Amino acid sequence: MASRNLPDHELLQRCREGNTRAFDLLFERYFNKLNLFALKYIRQQSVTEELIMDLMLKVWEKKDNFQEEGSLGPYLFKALKNSMIDYFRKKELSTTPICKLIEDSLTQDTTNEAVSYNELQKIYLDHLNQLSPQRKLVFEMSRHENLTYHQIATNLNLSVKTVESHVSAALHFLRKKMSSHVNLIIIIVTVHFL
Repeated sequence: MASRNLPDHELLQRCREGNTRAFDLLFERYFNKLNLFALKYIRQQSVTEELIMDLMLKVWEKKDNFQEEGSLGPYLFKALKNSMIDYFRKKELSTTPICKLIEDSLTQDTTNEAVSYNELQKIYLDHLNQLSPQRKLVFEMSRHENLTYHQIATNLNLSVKTVESHVSAALHFLRKKMSSHVNLIIIIVTVHFL
């Protein structure tokens, strides 16, 4: 088909006119290249596909904003790089222990909030005490005593799933409460792109 050879800006023009086939051609043109690029850093096909699908959906939604005459490629790779950085940042936040976030924050220049270690520790313990007694106990056994979920489950006569649920809920609660005191956006993703 002749339209397969059209430059990006002409396919985008057709997209603006509502031509979904033109969008499919752009998708086919860039999907494999974007996927290979993302797989170098994120070694999970399902994650890279989801990031690319989200990116291409944004292209479709914002198709009226693309006016450049050149290739869509540079925009797509830059946008994908930003999506990957966001992915790593969120992944890092979801796996970093609360105590480590507190310690890491102390090495940063917190100009807006010069909170001392003791103040942060007090705030952390105040929020920890807001958890239900069992959730607090499970969390402390996991994070303070470094017991495995299986060990905690055995000691407290709980299922491993229940222990996982308690720890996950406690982490979510504490991160939410601590976010106003600790600058959580301190994770620098040191991934080298293009």
